[in-house]
Amino acid sequence: MSAKVTAEDQIGNYRFLIEIKGVSEGSTIAGHFRSMSGLSSKQEVIEYRAGGDRSMRRKPGRVSFSNLVLEKGFTSDDKLFKWHREMVDGQKSKKDGAVILLGHDGEETVRWEFFGAWPVSWEGPGLAAGAAETAVEKIELAVEWVNAKPK
Repeated sequence: MSAKVTAEDQIGNYRFLIEIKGVSEGSTIAGHFRSMSGLSSKQEVIEYRAGGDRSMRRKPGRVSFSNLVLEKGFTSDDKLFKWHREMVDGQKSKKDGAVILLGHDGEETVRWEFFGAWPVSWEGPGLAAGAAETAVEKIELAVEWVNAKPK
């Protein structure tokens, strides 16, 4: 008999933190971002024929991870932009970090650690006179590896 899943067991997607280690002078950015997307991986399928087989065989190939896209309210804190500029200027500055999903009680429920990340794009806020929205900064990170750590 399987355990019954209730609404209280399900975790919302609206409480999360992003950590990026060493973005400025050895510090860790631990912030509340407006949104995060791209937490996914894909493994290639290699098809081959063995000997006189009439059908194709399949085996797992290389794994790749999607870029993480982070959006946050624009502030005077320019650490993310400076990190992007370091990469544009040729300074290799890959960082490790984590996406942390928080439960209803605010406690960490799952941590997805990412490794070897660097900004591949940065986008400043769109501006419009008379608009009432918050200015939003967007940064896209390429990552080499992601590992899930449930609590």
